[in-house]
Amino acid sequence: MKAYAIVPFFLFGCMGHPPDTTNDLGTPGVKVSAVSDVVNDVPTESEPETLEVLEVPVVDVLDIAPEQVEPEPEETYPEGPYALELFGVIPNMSFYDPWEDTWIELSDYFSHGEHKALLIASSAGWCGPCLKETAALIEIYEKYHEDGLEIVYTMGNTNIIGDAPFDNVEPGSAGFHIDLEFMEAWAMMASDLADKKLNYKLYADPNREFIKYFPNHSWPLSMLVTTKDMGIRLIQEGYWSALIENKIMLVLYNDVPTIPFE
Repeated sequence: MKAYAIVPFFLFGCMGHPPDTTNDLGTPGVKVSAVSDVVNDVPTESEPETLEVLEVPVVDVLDIAPEQVEPEPEETYPEGPYALELFGVIPNMSFYDPWEDTWIELSDYFSHGEHKALLIASSAGWCGPCLKETAALIEIYEKYHEDGLEIVYTMGNTNIIGDAPFDNVEPGSAGFHIDLEFMEAWAMMASDLADKKLNYKLYADPNREFIKYFPNHSWPLSMLVTTKDMGIRLIQEGYWSALIENKIMLVLYNDVPTIPFE
């Protein structure tokens, strides 16, 4: 008869596999019930603290220290030498505009280095050739003004007998008698002669500033000047005839002095 050893039942379990201490994720030693437990327990980086941004007003530097702008050098009329000869500087003369009741000066045409041609002319009220010149200049001014031709045409003397020329103008001498009505009539006669409206202005020279440079008084009296330095390029006494345009072109486009013609 065979004998059997009796092993207590409670010891049977101890002889089997060791207890399973593996968690659901396969990591030994940590028993968790779900994946969410691990995720929730994993330490995370803390959120950066939000700082309050203060609005700082922007102050323009100009509000504190205004920008220092260098003033442009004042450009004045050339000092001379003033002379009635080629390359001499014509003085800064003043002429009266009876339509606008104001005075203009040659400094208004001084272009500070930029070359333009300025024709300064004077007419006597009794001078027929002067009226022809006034008319001839209408077309010439129209043709060359955009290229830099300017005209200052003055009435320097008349033989008209009447009251003082203008109420607010002191005439240069007792023999100077001219008024706005006469100048309007002169402009109309020149326009009729040229069959074109006068397109440049007429001025009065009540103080005879221009004509005193022409001792012979052979009307009309004319000068061509470059506005870059107000230097004289032509001095002419008498009617310019057909050569007037040629003389203007020489000064306007070449800035060269030109001799008067007979």
